[in-house]
Amino acid sequence: MLYSMGKAAALTAADHKGIPLLAALDEALVAALRSGAIKLLRAEFLRADGSEAVLPELLRRQELEQMEKERGIRIFLTPEEAVAALRSLSREVAGLTYGWASPDHPDVTGEYLANVRRFLRHPLGEHVTALFWDFSSLPQKPRTGSEDELFSQALKVMGDVYASLFGTIVIRHRSVPARPAELDGEVVILVEKGGGLDGAGAEAELRSALGAFENPRYEEGRWRVRFPTHAAAEEAVEAASAAGALPGAIAVFLFYNGRPYLARGWTTFESAVSTEALARLAYFPGLGKLLEERLTPKVVEIDGAGPRVAEMEDRADEGMGPRNKRVIAAIEAASFTGKGDKPVVVELYRDYAIKVDNAMNASGEVVQGEYEGEYNAAGEREGRGVKRYADGGVYEGEWKAGKKEGRGVYRWADGTVYEGEWKA
Repeated sequence: MLYSMGKAAALTAADHKGIPLLAALDEALVAALRSGAIKLLRAEFLRADGSEAVLPELLRRQELEQMEKERGIRIFLTPEEAVAALRSLSREVAGLTYGWASPDHPDVTGEYLANVRRFLRHPLGEHVTALFWDFSSLPQKPRTGSEDELFSQALKVMGDVYASLFGTIVIRHRSVPARPAELDGEVVILVEKGGGLDGAGAEAELRSALGAFENPRYEEGRWRVRFPTHAAAEEAVEAASAAGALPGAIAVFLFYNGRPYLARGWTTFESAVSTEALARLAYFPGLGKLLEERLTPKVVEIDGAGPRVAEMEDRADEGMGPRNKRVIAAIEAASFTGKGDKPVVVELYRDYAIKVDNAMNASGEVVQGEYEGEYNAAGEREGRGVKRYADGGVYEGEWKAGKKEGRGVYRWADGTVYEGEWKA
């Protein structure tokens, strides 16, 4: 997609019937912004000259809230401002998708923060007023009981942050920063509460299971140890991860996570929902052309040489059914840290794909396709026939005066089937 830096007429809900229908999909995200479950960073706070001195490294949301209070700095948008930014129909909220570098801090090298600042100061990011960054936008551990409730509410709408067709621009950092030498060989063992490894007295048992390591530190709910080499740490993790190899351990993994972006489950999901509506616009050319003319790009890559518009990975002839299957297969093949996350994320993707499909189909814009069947004397589809739509949907049944009427079966691209009576 080409993008002009020039100013275009603002998008309004009256420009296309599909706009209010698709904007309505953001309402759960609106509720999370209003409640404070999600806070958006002020883009100007990070973009301003000298911001590096004020915030040299990324901080937890709770630390930023304290800084805001103590120093009188405006770091977050108010809930009202956040909702207004999301509803502006101008993609002025940026949502960062990236891979956490470690379980304690996602940006141990500072590379992510530097590249986010670079984007905000670039022409592709100059319109952005707000930023979602999970570490600073959601309550982080340790959390209070009320913060746990906010965190749970926010998790339910994580996909909406990236999926919003009009409210958000997705900034994607695919590359994972190189591992700092001081983190070579570092391993984390998450342990069961009250289990045999839960406590400083379990060091001997760990050594028996994992072999030689240095600098063991017991922290609540986990151990951190360091192996002489990173290769030795990788071998120990692989051996300990085998079923039953380390009783009392919930998980064993390298402290620094160098796993590629597209091998991670949540980032695979975030990229998929970021482009779900865009992929469908190929079958709704009226709405697609309007958004291309009026809006900034939906996805921007921010790593490497500098900000650049992301290339769509979907083939024009793929169809939504094959795309949905491909995305689900990629999520299922990816790695998740949390047990039980994978089926939850697959369902989140399925639910959003259905919602956006329903909204676009209700927009009044007819999806193009090919028809095989009977016609009337006026050349209109009438009688029995099959229409295969460009988005992968198929209708087989009765027609009258060019429209579906009578008994028929519609099979949507996502696998949903309706069989029954149709009335034009």
